[in-house]
Amino acid sequence: MGTEPPYDRTELLKSLLSALALLRFDHQSKERLTRACHFFVDALDTCEGRTLQERWIAFEQTVWPKWVAIRDPLRCARRTWGGAWIAVVTRRVRPTAKWLGSMRLLEWIKHLPDGDPLVQQHQMLARALETVCWAGNKRCKQVALTNGLRILLVRGYSSLTEITEKDLALPPWPTGADVLDSALCALGVFKRTPRRAAGRRQRRGQLAASEMVEAAGIPERFRLVSALYLEAYATRVSDSYSTRRNKALALGQFWRFISVRYPDVISCSQVLPVHARAFIADALQRNGDTQTAHAWVITVRTFFADICGWASEPGSPFSSLVPQTVPLTRHDLMGAGFKTARQDSVSRITATVFDLEREMPKMRAFARRSWQEVSTALAASSDGRLKAVESGAFWDWAILELLVQSGLRIEEASELTTLDILKRRTRDGRLYYMLHIKPSKYDRARVIPIGDGLGRVLAEIMRHVKSFYGAETVPFCDNWDRHERRPLPRAPYLLQGTGHPSAISTGAISDRLRAISRRAGARRSDGTVLEMRPHDCRRIFASEHLNNNTPVHVIQALLGHATLDTVMVYAKLYPQQLVDEYRKAVRGLYNAVHGEASFRNPTAEEWAAFEANCSLRDMGTHLCALPTGEHCSKGLVCLGCVHAQPKKSAVPIFRRMLSSHERELAAAKGRGEPAGQVAARELEVTRIRSALWRAEELTADVASAIEAAARVTAAFS
Repeated sequence: MGTEPPYDRTELLKSLLSALALLRFDHQSKERLTRACHFFVDALDTCEGRTLQERWIAFEQTVWPKWVAIRDPLRCARRTWGGAWIAVVTRRVRPTAKWLGSMRLLEWIKHLPDGDPLVQQHQMLARALETVCWAGNKRCKQVALTNGLRILLVRGYSSLTEITEKDLALPPWPTGADVLDSALCALGVFKRTPRRAAGRRQRRGQLAASEMVEAAGIPERFRLVSALYLEAYATRVSDSYSTRRNKALALGQFWRFISVRYPDVISCSQVLPVHARAFIADALQRNGDTQTAHAWVITVRTFFADICGWASEPGSPFSSLVPQTVPLTRHDLMGAGFKTARQDSVSRITATVFDLEREMPKMRAFARRSWQEVSTALAASSDGRLKAVESGAFWDWAILELLVQSGLRIEEASELTTLDILKRRTRDGRLYYMLHIKPSKYDRARVIPIGDGLGRVLAEIMRHVKSFYGAETVPFCDNWDRHERRPLPRAPYLLQGTGHPSAISTGAISDRLRAISRRAGARRSDGTVLEMRPHDCRRIFASEHLNNNTPVHVIQALLGHATLDTVMVYAKLYPQQLVDEYRKAVRGLYNAVHGEASFRNPTAEEWAAFEANCSLRDMGTHLCALPTGEHCSKGLVCLGCVHAQPKKSAVPIFRRMLSSHERELAAAKGRGEPAGQVAARELEVTRIRSALWRAEELTADVASAIEAAARVTAAFS
């Protein structure tokens, strides 16, 4: 404001009349507007301000409300408002958004001369809006055109290229903002693809470790070690932003507890096991969700285990920050109630899966029927409003089927592109397709086969996306990773074009699934509303494959689980099926090896041989007198067992074994093997000597009796 010239009534009136002469009005209208210009300048004379802009602000605040309050607004507009409008459209003043929001801007733009810069920008923006084919409502395009010109006047821009992201982030006129965003992207004002309203808000990028620690509310004296740990964790373990953010939040809970309960602890090195154990009880008491409390405690335990290990390295920055002993170990968590919480969690998952298996067919049928009904109505009607309804019904069906038939996590589904559909050939030349899944939870990529059902869903999605854009291929668009707070590379994403030329967000996917379950009338076993979540589709995928005899290790690969334990949670839901399948597999394998005759009932002689073998088993070099049904604590170490009866015929074998082991014992001592290994070798020599001695001490009658028993057993077997 300080660089603007002072307010000059004569100069202002002269410039307004000169501009009026160029406007396309008839003679009578110009005479009326001339009087309005004088009236407007007289009103500015009553306002305070050094410059014209300062007086205009005062005019909006004091004079304008009085003019609007006049009972005859049309007469007032003809007599007074015209001067203010000429000052605005000819760029003499910059109005506020509130003042400009209630005015019919396009009615005044058409009276400007063709060479006026505002008219040129109006024409440019109108041509760009014609290319926005997805906005079929002409009213939306007209509002977007008006809003674009309003931004130029309010901000004082001379060209559309000066509009910034901030101008569209929180517009004072939200209607038509998405259409305007698309038009500006088409003009090249924004070097990106169009965004929705939520995407235009300022997206917070990833915080640095120190900022993350500060945001978590960690006390000042514990921030250094926490920030160092997060930086080291990103380098050594994982740079996943969501994981590090959750760790910072959990550490914030712990350090705030230490600061309040134990104020004398001023450093991480002073933390004792009694402090950490007290946090377990506090976390369970403060947090009603045991699973969340368990996550906090696990994070704290991992934190101390990591820094204590890293501190042992030469030159480690943690050497002066770690406590003398690890304050929290796995044993401290035993008996704290987390085992019961895990059992309760498994029970909830069990109940949810049973409810989903009962209600999922109804939800899938409802989504498919809704889409087909609207598609049929759209084909028989020319109502343009049905097109948007059909698009919404299709995406409800497509998202549900995609997640159920692929078992993808929600972030994996949102990042799918047409480039992830891989074409392969078998050795005999047949085509098959695979779906490439980008790394997500465990930073491991995988591929899953595309069956007939999943293939149809993918084909329908691509057909609808191309129809939405009126293009022959799925176009490239931008995407944003909400969990990692980073932009994803521009790619032809599959889930895009759901009423707007942008990728669908994970939040929108969750909202659609919840809406489907509510509209379908899904209920739990207790009668409450069942709201489906994206992860429920993975559970249904796992349970359906288990029911259809897919091996658990194959399900693990399809779902991208780190271990089989997660899959076995679903396997525990179907114990009878596991028993039946096990019996069928074992019977088939036994039949293939031994034949059908092996399934006949045994004879009396065979039962007698079996009973004799249960009381005396032939081990080759000796006979075992321990009954088969009893537990043997020795394992396979038989020669040193009191139940072993060495054979007389095995004496030469024992002697060769003794000679070989004695040579190995001498060589081990010469090589300087560890004392533990030498002691084990000496124990083996002692056992063999004992067996040899017992075999040599047997009388001929006893030896013959043992050999006879062995022969009788062999004859029956």
